Amino acid sequence: MGAEPTKRAVCLVRSAQSIWAADCLPANKGRASRVHGLIDAFNLDRLFTVKAPHAATDAELCRFHSEEYIRAVCPSEEYADSSQDDDDSQSDNQRFGLEYDCAVFDQMEQHVRYVAGGTISAARALTSGDADIAIHWEGGRHHGRRGKAAGFCYVNDVVLGILVLQQRFCKVLYVDLDLHHGDGVQSAFSHSSNVMTLSFHHAERGFYPNSGTACVEGKGKGLGYSINVALKRGTSDSTFVSAFSKTSGALVPKFQPDVVVLQCGCDGLAGDPHKIFNLTPDAFVECLKLAIAWNRPLMLLGGGGYNHADSARCWTRITAVACGADISANQDIPDHRFYTEYSPAFDMRADAMLLQDENTQQHIDEMVSEIESHKLHH
Repeated sequence: MGAEPTKRAVCLVRSAQSIWAADCLPANKGRASRVHGLIDAFNLDRLFTVKAPHAATDAELCRFHSEEYIRAVCPSEEYADSSQDDDDSQSDNQRFGLEYDCAVFDQMEQHVRYVAGGTISAARALTSGDADIAIHWEGGRHHGRRGKAAGFCYVNDVVLGILVLQQRFCKVLYVDLDLHHGDGVQSAFSHSSNVMTLSFHHAERGFYPNSGTACVEGKGKGLGYSINVALKRGTSDSTFVSAFSKTSGALVPKFQPDVVVLQCGCDGLAGDPHKIFNLTPDAFVECLKLAIAWNRPLMLLGGGGYNHADSARCWTRITAVACGADISANQDIPDHRFYTEYSPAFDMRADAMLLQDENTQQHIDEMVSEIESHKLHH
């Protein structure tokens, strides 16, 4: 068993500037303010220290992303080309994925720099030993590629954070709880045997990002270190936690990570507009408790989540549990700036729907068995 959560030093990475920069993302406008508003409404700030993130530099961003791409998303006067016409600009936007779900927006550079800087700051809190658990709810942008934006992700802060963690920790376990496959992180480390990626997600034909169906993937030395648990529609709390418990229970003793990164994308909540999984915050809390029991330094990141009130409920509860406390689902929402958005119940409930869980025990057992049987080659 791991140490009691109450004995672990917890750091939350945020500042007024970083919250504003996250709020600017068109897909999640205002979400960060609501998350931190609820955390503060419950006075959780007495249980953790706050670390203000820096805006990531070009050099930090280019540890993973291409220089060309960073010039496109963070255009500085030095690189500005006034002779470029609209057709050239449109062509560049297409090349760098800056269209459709990742269209250019006014505050894009500040968003990229603070999302990346926040996760880098969280990683440094762990490498320095200042924290046992570091939380950055504005991070977790797991779809971004080296030279391309994808799936609302203009920067892959997760990869940048893992690269910082590797300066002290040899073996990194990345666990992704988002509704969507953590394809960008898996791709970045697909050749590595020092980073294991474990993604719990929905996968079916036509569902973004159309990957993560094979249980065991990876390339070269990294073969077997990219693990996927593809779950069906209607996934319930019990199914999700069981899959997490059985899979991680097989992998953690085998891989023996030095540090863990847990991406807590909550677009699998029953109240999310996707309406594909049927989860409540309880599922995330139970997974977190299991991760804490591994007794490794732990980074918690955000991700998807498009019902902003439910995202705030979920991440506030996770924050409380990380600090050794918890908040009952029946607890009333304290009066604060966004109080009216929690109507009609004004409590912490984010209930499941009447939705059939299409997963069978056989389906879960077959995936777990395949993952368990695969030997890791060092």
